[in-house]
Amino acid sequence: MKPNSSSSSSQVVRRAASTTGLLFVVLLVAFTASNYSSLDTDRLLDVPPNAASHVQTTAPSSSSSLEVEKSAACDDVARGEWVPDPAAPYYTNATCPFIDSRQDCMKYGRPGLDSILRWRWQPHGCNLPRFDPAAFLGLVRHKSMAFVGDSVARNHMQSLMCLLSKVEYPQEMQPKDCIHCTRTYHYREHNFTVTVFWAPFLVRWNLTRAGALQFMDPHNVYLDEADPEWARQVAGYDYVVLNGATWFTRPVVLHERGRVLGCSDCGDPNATFVPPHHAVRASFRTALRALREAPGFRGKVVVRTVAPPHYENGKWYDGGNCLRTRPMRSGETGLPDTEAAFHAAQVEEFRAAASAAPPGRFVLLDVSEMMQMRGDGHPGQYGHWPHEKVGFGIDCVHWCLPGPIDAWSDVLLHLITN
Repeated sequence: MKPNSSSSSSQVVRRAASTTGLLFVVLLVAFTASNYSSLDTDRLLDVPPNAASHVQTTAPSSSSSLEVEKSAACDDVARGEWVPDPAAPYYTNATCPFIDSRQDCMKYGRPGLDSILRWRWQPHGCNLPRFDPAAFLGLVRHKSMAFVGDSVARNHMQSLMCLLSKVEYPQEMQPKDCIHCTRTYHYREHNFTVTVFWAPFLVRWNLTRAGALQFMDPHNVYLDEADPEWARQVAGYDYVVLNGATWFTRPVVLHERGRVLGCSDCGDPNATFVPPHHAVRASFRTALRALREAPGFRGKVVVRTVAPPHYENGKWYDGGNCLRTRPMRSGETGLPDTEAAFHAAQVEEFRAAASAAPPGRFVLLDVSEMMQMRGDGHPGQYGHWPHEKVGFGIDCVHWCLPGPIDAWSDVLLHLITN
């Protein structure tokens, strides 16, 4: 029997309506989820309103990653932007026991920390891979790495060890209860040794008088003598990461060729003034020459440029503070005059040393611009409890761990691999 045409038409209409309604619901859910995710990410990361057209908020496709690798476009990793990274951080103070308490911004409740942590460094024109701890430890198996410099060198080493803690924890060799001293750690499974040498000037130094305060009183600095703290042992290392600049802004009496060259901020109105960047240039020249000429040394030297502090409304000893709450964009800020002069001196001395050495022996870890953009990443007054009296009450020199300094290991692995 032939079906009733009116009934058949009604069924067709109902099916079409049902299908259309279902399609509408699916589209509505997808649209809502997409917008909710985007809005929530922007809120969480404190993305500036004008950043949407500049930053990449999603992972690149595998094809684009392959193109980047083929083009070797990561030749210049010093210029770029900080882009959102919802997957960060890659460790916490609960998973890493190597964080100096004064950089433990999680412990002391640094405001806005969740937003501060969720960024990664992306050089212009390339997609710098995230740090791979297993790949790094595989690369340095049976090798050793020395960090030579000031407390920011220690900050860098601790950041690296925290990133490596996903794979292996090291044991400290001859444990020491000290901060400003040389310390060594060993990764037994990979036979990898890492050492930080306390050498804030890179060259030999001492206090000008007995009983002086290490952080405030003048230091004698011998610009043409490498600091024996590291120079006597450096030949045994496969990688040496070298830095130093900030201490030259302190009171110093500078010596060269067995005589007093002059001083900086030493309180003697009759002394010859020597600009700090001149001393930085001389110390780098001496340190790089010592590495180039060290008997038996065949390792790779990584020269790390100055990481600018971010004090506003004063210095570290008279109420200055770091007040930024988000990363800045490239072009928004430039290096302060002092750090710009330090950076120029370091880069020029690096180039001179590299030109006189076999290709690839010296490499440049240029972090100055990327870190100038991260005034939000310091502990500030959140490196201790409010009631505690500490010498460095407001810290806008060192970096929170986890924090922006973790990007240095992304770059370091790229440099020593390529």
